[in-house]
Amino acid sequence: MNNQDIFISANKALADGNYDEFITYCSPHIKWENVGKSTLEGKVELYNYISSAYGGLEFTTENYIKENDFIVEFGAIVFEKYGESKKSSYCDIWNFKDGFIHQLTSFVI
Repeated sequence: MNNQDIFISANKALADGNYDEFITYCSPHIKWENVGKSTLEGKVELYNYISSAYGGLEFTTENYIKENDFIVEFGAIVFEKYGESKKSSYCDIWNFKDGFIHQLTSFVI
């Protein structure tokens, strides 16, 4: 699998709520930074986060740009909380190393 294939498959697994599959695309030393909020390190910490925080989320990739070991993704995300929906935009910077997602930096506006 090339980086684009990993990105597409991992994003689909995440959107479908298949966190066990998503985590297989991640490096053992994955670092996921939610800019301005938190930084998660390692598969266990990341899995615990996405399996609790991603329920009730719906996101759509609007566009992405790939260059070498990076993919920059732009999209829309809808949060469901207390029966209300909130739509935001996001930009994620995916960094790949040795066929795995090595780092993800996420900006949500």
